[in-house]
Amino acid sequence: MYYKGRRYGGLVQQPLVKQESYKLVKRPSLFVFWFGLTLFQVAIAVYLLTHPNASNPSSLFINSFYAPVLIVFYMLALTSTQLSSELQYGTLKSLLYRRYSSSKILASKWVTLLLCTLVLYASSLIMSLCLAITVFNGKIDLVAKGIKGQQVWQIWLMNNISSFLTLIFILSFVCLLATLFENSTPAIIIGLSTYFIVSIFNQLMFMMIKQHEWIKWNPVNMMNLGNQLQNAELSKLTRLPLSQISLGYLIYAAAFFALSLVVFKYRNER
Repeated sequence: MYYKGRRYGGLVQQPLVKQESYKLVKRPSLFVFWFGLTLFQVAIAVYLLTHPNASNPSSLFINSFYAPVLIVFYMLALTSTQLSSELQYGTLKSLLYRRYSSSKILASKWVTLLLCTLVLYASSLIMSLCLAITVFNGKIDLVAKGIKGQQVWQIWLMNNISSFLTLIFILSFVCLLATLFENSTPAIIIGLSTYFIVSIFNQLMFMMIKQHEWIKWNPVNMMNLGNQLQNAELSKLTRLPLSQISLGYLIYAAAFFALSLVVFKYRNER
């Protein structure tokens, strides 16, 4: 098989993103999760059909039949293990021996994780739309007016964008943790803890910001970017306009990635 790339000492350098994508696709867990995610959405839809009083079909659709929740858990686990497992078992050395720079190795993993997240969200969106059109035909009006005059499909799309942006920010932090630990367990635990802390104690943080406005610049507040895109009035609680919270989001995410690169290079150049 022929691969395009530079050759060093008889070895062909393949594009790293292609290699990382290949390794990810070869993981049985990815397809098991994708199948389980699809099955989960169908199961939620079927349950609602048999128990119509359990929830509102439009509400379930707006939340993509709870698929984003499963995607968050899977991507946190995948991100924390993708690098730490290679450090733990020494497989990372094979890439370093082939003269790949630390920055290229880490960047390729970031890009692969981003692509994986996009694919999973796209898959859940397509499945949600299919269920709304087929299973709930006539019960979910995609163009009906909802919150603040937005149509149901617009609320659904913005809700998923909000979830996606929150997840990407957490993953940038988990990437840093994965470079600090050779074992993936601490990265998973801290990543999941961060997700739950943000979900549960967000209101407490808003109260603290109200008392001490400088707290608004903390990274946890920047994770509200997606929610603020969805609801502009959230700026009254975050105390940041959309431009500032967007800039803070990008700065913190870039800082996490930069720190992970510094730590990664230091550990592999010792």
